[in-house]
Amino acid sequence: VKAGGRGKGGEGEKMIAVHPRDVESTPGAKRASTLYATLFRVASRAAWVAMEPITGRTHQLRAHMAEIGHPIIGDGKYGGSGQENMGDGWGAQLGGIISKKLHLHARTMRFEHPHTRKPVTITAPMPDHMAHSWDTFGWSEDLAAEDPFEDI
Repeated sequence: VKAGGRGKGGEGEKMIAVHPRDVESTPGAKRASTLYATLFRVASRAAWVAMEPITGRTHQLRAHMAEIGHPIIGDGKYGGSGQENMGDGWGAQLGGIISKKLHLHARTMRFEHPHTRKPVTITAPMPDHMAHSWDTFGWSEDLAAEDPFEDI
């Protein structure tokens, strides 16, 4: 992933993907790695994907998903239009009753407390717009393992 130009309204840089073989020869490029797993699909239109960033680059998950032709629903920055993404021309929108808000949620974060060295786990409820989409797709949060990558 490499830094690009400023986003509209000064909201920050947009990252662009470069092939791993070109990272060393691309000024400003930094490696970025993401684990991802498809948990559930709705035909070929939408998927519930678990993602774990191995590195911590700005907008890494959004840039990686868009780069492989599967932008996150509601991603106006990286989702682009159908002409900019593989697929059937919808870009990062599904249409119908599915919200146009970004469907990206950090369900759980775990880290070691910097002072006590004890493990800290924070779990957040799903935003309302995503919960509505999950209801529409017939999914519930309890369908997914707490840590989909635990066995990796």
